Amino acid sequence: MNKLFIKILFLTYLLVQVAAVYSQEQIIIPSINGEFKFDGNVDDDCWRNVNSLSMVMHTPTFGNEPTEKMVSAQPIPVELMLGNKYGTVNLVFSKNFSQTSRFGFFHMNTVKFDYKDEYKNSFILQDLVYVETFKNIRVAAGVAYSKGGFAPTAGLQYLFVGKKFMFLFAPRVNIESDPSYDIMTSIQYKPEINDRLNLYTRIQMLNLFNAEGNIKSYQWMRLGLEAKGLQFGLAFNLDEFGPDPSVDTSFGVFIRKEIF
Repeated sequence: MNKLFIKILFLTYLLVQVAAVYSQEQIIIPSINGEFKFDGNVDDDCWRNVNSLSMVMHTPTFGNEPTEKMVSAQPIPVELMLGNKYGTVNLVFSKNFSQTSRFGFFHMNTVKFDYKDEYKNSFILQDLVYVETFKNIRVAAGVAYSKGGFAPTAGLQYLFVGKKFMFLFAPRVNIESDPSYDIMTSIQYKPEINDRLNLYTRIQMLNLFNAEGNIKSYQWMRLGLEAKGLQFGLAFNLDEFGPDPSVDTSFGVFIRKEIF
């Protein structure tokens, strides 16, 4: 693995740490004035003057219907896939600037590292600012960075997140003299098996092309289990390169953690 990809993997690690910190809401804890009794009840006068602290359900299953008033969190999923031919690191970060804002920030970092041939290594980083114009529909613009360099980019995003089902459809164009286009689709389904386990399934697809035809396409499939925000299981990747591509495959395992 060459120095560039070591730097990219290190940058991915830093982004995980920064994103994890940024995703947390700062809370000012008020002081308590007055006397109270440790009796299991919070009916003392001093408690009544303190604002309640909203909580979010992380376990047993993130996204299940809460039993109390809670504020939804936006997890930061980080995935490592190790296949028989190559490995990948995938990080996605999406967060509104505030709970009431229609504006937000989207980052996606995908790194592919081949075990034998450094020429096959690839990466793409996207940093976009978006505005939600209609429910679940965003207009996004920013920059994309790959082996070809930096390029301004713009596109649309349709994002639906439910308790068990997630769907993302994101067409995008790189604004260049010879523009390229990509369409990314991600479908995730996590039905409950029992109180501790969910089935985890996901397919992520990308089609990158220009006026001459296909540049790069892939279909990445995952099948496994989820426990306490950690997903793991089998991974199967299909990759196609060039205008008249042949299919390259890589089969292996993955581990994915949702950081809150």
